Amino acid sequence: INRGATGPVARASGVTRDLRRDDPYLAYSDFDFQISCASAGDCYARYLIRMQEMRESLKIVEQAIEHLPSGPVNIGIDERMTLPTKNQVYSTIEGTISHFELSMSNRGFEVPCEESYAAIEAPNGELGFYIVGDGEDQAYRARCRPPSVLNFAMFPHLIRGHTLSDVVAVLGSLNIIAAELDR
Repeated sequence: INRGATGPVARASGVTRDLRRDDPYLAYSDFDFQISCASAGDCYARYLIRMQEMRESLKIVEQAIEHLPSGPVNIGIDERMTLPTKNQVYSTIEGTISHFELSMSNRGFEVPCEESYAAIEAPNGELGFYIVGDGEDQAYRARCRPPSVLNFAMFPHLIRGHTLSDVVAVLGSLNIIAAELDR
């Protein structure tokens, strides 16, 4: 945890943190699922954690389908803040106007003069977004904190003293998304 590990990489090293349980968002508090944890912190532990997390994800999907209400699923959403469907854009003037107003940089809604950080538990760990608004129609500052940046920062520590063939296995077990490393 001192090196910034997150997600399955951290859970394979004995850290039981998972935002779906520790800081539930959306409907995660309604679902029954286990947080997988191991203590070895090696490639095999990371593999086992990912396999168990896939099994737990299936349980969550089954519970979600079981409790899915019938009827429209976008009740209570402000239609002015969501993009219209493609059919609405092509068949109604209101849909076309709404599409352009929400898509153009000088239209849409004002970002309040506040700052906020929100995170979700992505497949590789904590995916966070920091946004600062200044009352204009665009965010003054927006920053994404992807999990691969944190997990890849540990890579030099993890491969120290290992052979080249071990390096390949360690890198693969971290499941690094290269696009997340582009800062």
